[in-house]
Amino acid sequence: MINSNYGKTYDTFAEHPLAPIYFKYIEILVSKDLNKDVQHLLDIAHAPMTNGISDEIAEIMAAIYRIIDENTDRTNEFLELGKQIDNAH
Repeated sequence: MINSNYGKTYDTFAEHPLAPIYFKYIEILVSKDLNKDVQHLLDIAHAPMTNGISDEIAEIMAAIYRIIDENTDRTNEFLELGKQIDNAH
């Protein structure tokens, strides 16, 4: 995955500047007992970056953004993720 701001290539998504947001999302899932697929999410974050992994991560990050965007409860922890996404770019 390439960070378009700096043209840097990352071997895994876990090295990418948006990774802390992704991992916070995983923490939220676990805290809400929605951790069914958490191991898969962790595995793909640490897997060698391929087009398939990049596409899957992009879909997950897009879903996180949609959750944040659709959020009307300003106390929801997904709102904090949205702020972090905005600041990561």
